[in-house]
Amino acid sequence: MMRTALVTNFCPFYRVKLFRILRERLNATFLFFSDATERNWESLNPRGGSEFAVVPLHEGGAGRWRVLWRLARHLWTADYDVLIQGVSGRQAVLVTACIARLKRTPLILWTGMWHHPSTLFHRLTFPLVRALYRRADALVVYGTHVRDYLVSLGVAPERVFIAYNTADNELYNRAVGEDEIARMRSELDAGARRVALFVGRLEREKGVDVLLEAVALMAPADRPLLVVNGRGPRMDELKAYCAARGLSTVRFLAYVPNAELYRYYALADVVVMPSRTTREFKEPWGLVANEAMNQGCVVIASDAVGAARGGLIEDGENGLVVPEGDAGALKQALERALRDDASRARLSAAARATIAGWTYERMARGFIDAVAFVATRRGRE
Repeated sequence: MMRTALVTNFCPFYRVKLFRILRERLNATFLFFSDATERNWESLNPRGGSEFAVVPLHEGGAGRWRVLWRLARHLWTADYDVLIQGVSGRQAVLVTACIARLKRTPLILWTGMWHHPSTLFHRLTFPLVRALYRRADALVVYGTHVRDYLVSLGVAPERVFIAYNTADNELYNRAVGEDEIARMRSELDAGARRVALFVGRLEREKGVDVLLEAVALMAPADRPLLVVNGRGPRMDELKAYCAARGLSTVRFLAYVPNAELYRYYALADVVVMPSRTTREFKEPWGLVANEAMNQGCVVIASDAVGAARGGLIEDGENGLVVPEGDAGALKQALERALRDDASRARLSAAARATIAGWTYERMARGFIDAVAFVATRRGRE
């Protein structure tokens, strides 16, 4: 049976079911090179991976260069038929690509990138990144937005396979009773207000300041109860803004475990994802959209959110999309979603219907098809 290696940083909780399928269908071994200390990972979130065939490259507190040596040694000595490499980890990508080329092993890159960062380092390394994309035997991507970006860089469309980014629907679509929702509303002092929810890191790229500005632009009587669930360096700054603008209907929760988030999605009428593009970041996807749609939330996302450009959120059909950084447009979208009960109910029903089809089996199909593609090509050579 064909042997596949999947090299990535670690196994977040939302990848466990995907990796189970890949283990069974692709005979995959997983090589994890990180201890999950990445800036964009919430350290309180759970991780998985213990049930898989795993090569823990970071074991024993190994530093970067030892991890890379272990990766190179393992890939060189092991007999894999296909290598799949996630694009997180700059040096790991180069190591895997070099080993694949030296051993003439098909290389598949897995990426959610649809915008190259504009820092000096990233501008200097862009030609190398573009060459890696063009020379990979196949690429697996989060959505249509990434496919279109890669094609614009000269990647042949037939080498790009979409593994639509997926959350654990079973975790987020659990029923929440009216009594529970009433209790939560009381604890948050929601009164009769509609509820808007933000879930994510409190960093500049997440655009929470734009969301607060949009709420401040609304008439006081029309403002929703805004629940902000997340941690990050901008917490104090955002709280100070609320105090200065008299935004008394904003509640900061700091952190809610993922196993409990479904309750807040059930509480919310809308979930807002106001991400913006920065020199270092553009939202690859935003799984909060998947999670929220399981409870029928109307997701209002900026056009800098991958899920709003890659096939999940369709403006006016199952959610709303606004220009990034535009507080006025976001205000109008909030008012539209919160005032019009019939429109909100229609979008809510469409969101539930859409997300029901976004399964891990469907996501895995992108990987399976990519492996079949490179295996067929190799058989012809």
